[in-house]
Amino acid sequence: MNLQAHIKVNSQQISPYVLLPGDPSRVDVIGTYLDNFTILANNREFRVGIGTFRGKRITVCSTGIGCPSTAIAVEELVNAGAKYLIRVGTCGGAWRSDIPTGSLIIPTASVRDEGTTMEYIPQGFPAVADFDVVNKLILSVKKENAKYFVGINRTHDAFYGGQKSITKWGEYLLSERWKNSDTPILSSEMESSVLFIVASMRNVKAGAIFAVNADPEPLNERVLGKKIETKTENSKDITEETVKKMITIALKAITAL
Repeated sequence: MNLQAHIKVNSQQISPYVLLPGDPSRVDVIGTYLDNFTILANNREFRVGIGTFRGKRITVCSTGIGCPSTAIAVEELVNAGAKYLIRVGTCGGAWRSDIPTGSLIIPTASVRDEGTTMEYIPQGFPAVADFDVVNKLILSVKKENAKYFVGINRTHDAFYGGQKSITKWGEYLLSERWKNSDTPILSSEMESSVLFIVASMRNVKAGAIFAVNADPEPLNERVLGKKIETKTENSKDITEETVKKMITIALKAITAL
């Protein structure tokens, strides 16, 4: 029943089912989908609330931006009894031209292109989403008739990092052998790899779903030298609409677990 040092809640306050937005303000947005929603704590980047969806108590906790703060949130949530965790966030533009703005991405795994998980376990250990969580998200997105893609994501540390940090993942596409291929990396964001690693190591179930809220940023075009601007979003309206779909899908998925 100990109060957790950073998220400021204890095991009597939260539920085993947790949604993890990055933005603290999105905790309140998710709260509008829940019955009897109450804010439990608000400390640093960690805003925590709880409510009910279809009879199941759902905890919502913001992680802030990046893997270090996400690791803290996940560790302390698990300490307090979390068993099922789904990240709900945006990923800007996808890395493939066939994934348009307004789509949803469900990652099966994330490239560990960040430093936090190296503090836990060597690089060779994969950051993989839980099979059951992924399946529930896919079933949920199908029922909502939303456009979605399932595959590999890349998690990194620096939003304003250099082009080389991105193009290194597609240099093989310059080879004649791969001239008709595209990247298997669908998206890039800053939190999910550490969620998957910590969840795997602590024997809980985790997954993620991302709202694609900007135009594609094709990796194969970057590799050829095309300068592509990294956008946070196309418009606030598109972000809001896509995030609404994402939240509904995540809530229906987590209540099915």
